[in-house]
Amino acid sequence: MKIRRSFVSLFVIAAALVVTAASAQTLTVYSSGPGSLAKALVAGYQKAHPGSKIDLFASSTGKVMARLAAEQSNPHADVVILADWTAGLNLQQQGDVLPYRPAALLDTVRPELRASGDFVPLGGDMVSIVVNTDVTPKAQMPKDWFDLTGPSWKNEITMPDPTLSGTAADFVLTFVSRFGDKAWTFFQALKAEGTLWPGPNAAALNPVEVGSRRVVLAGVGHTALKAQKAGNALALIYPSSGTVLIPRPILILKSTKHAAEAKAFVDYAMSDAGQQLVAKALLIPARQDVAPNAVWKGFDSVPTIKVDWQKLASEHDSVMSRFRTTILGR
Repeated sequence: MKIRRSFVSLFVIAAALVVTAASAQTLTVYSSGPGSLAKALVAGYQKAHPGSKIDLFASSTGKVMARLAAEQSNPHADVVILADWTAGLNLQQQGDVLPYRPAALLDTVRPELRASGDFVPLGGDMVSIVVNTDVTPKAQMPKDWFDLTGPSWKNEITMPDPTLSGTAADFVLTFVSRFGDKAWTFFQALKAEGTLWPGPNAAALNPVEVGSRRVVLAGVGHTALKAQKAGNALALIYPSSGTVLIPRPILILKSTKHAAEAKAFVDYAMSDAGQQLVAKALLIPARQDVAPNAVWKGFDSVPTIKVDWQKLASEHDSVMSRFRTTILGR
C-alpha cells in the first residue's frame, strides 16, 4: 500500500511538473521599433509574471511583416506590435488575427486612437516635417508639406522608406487618399529634387541631424523628439493642411498556441505600468489616464487629417506598389 501511495504521489508530482512546464512555454513577440520599448515591455512582463519566457524579435515594420509572410505556413509569433494601423488591418483581412479587443481595455483608450479593428492600440505617434534649424534660414522654414518643392530644396530632403517604415507607409496612404493626384505630383517633384529614401526612420533622420540635409519629410515623432532631447538642433513642424496621428497596434495571431499568455501580455502592455513605458519611449500612450511625455505638450491641438483606416488598408498594396515603382524606381 505504501508503495502504491508513493507511486500515486510521484504521479501527482510529475503531472504538476507537466502543468508547470506547459505554463512556462515560450511566448514569441515580434515588434516594430522602438526596440527599447519592446525590450522594456518584455522585462516588465517577466517581472510581473515570474518564470515567464519570451522570445523577442524587434526590427522595422517592413522586416517584421516580411518575416511574418515568410513564416506564413509555419507561424512562430504569438504577439505582434506594429508601427502602423493599416499593417494590423492587413493581417486581420488575411484572417491571421485572433480578435482581442475587450471593452474594458478599449474604454481606457484615447478617443483619437480608437481606430476600428480586432485589436487595440498600444500607443500613437505623429509624423511631421523635421527641420535642422542650424542650416535652415528662418525665412525658408516650411509651414506645409507642399512648401518643400522648388530649387531651394534640391538635394536637401530625406524621407523614411515607406516599404520599411510603417509610419511612413501610413503617411503615404493618408496623403494620397487626402490629396489624390496632387499627392503623386508632389512625390514626383520630391524625386526630381533629389530626395533620399535611405531606409527606416533613423536612417532618414541621420543626414538631417548632422546637417548634410536640411529636412526629413514625414519624420516619425518619437525618433525626432529623442534626437531633439539629446541636443540636436531640430524643429518638428506640423503642417497647416494636417498631419497623421497613427495608432500603433498590438495584436495576437490566430495561430498562437499560447492564447492565454498572449492576452496576458497585451493586458500588461495596456496596464498603467506598460503605458508608462510607452510614454518613456516618447510615444503617445493609448490610455487616456496616462500622460504623454512633456515633449508632446499640446499634441491634441495639432491639425490632423481624418482617416478611414479600413479604406487605407484596402488601398495599401496598390498605393505601395505605385510608390515603389514610380517614386523609388524598384
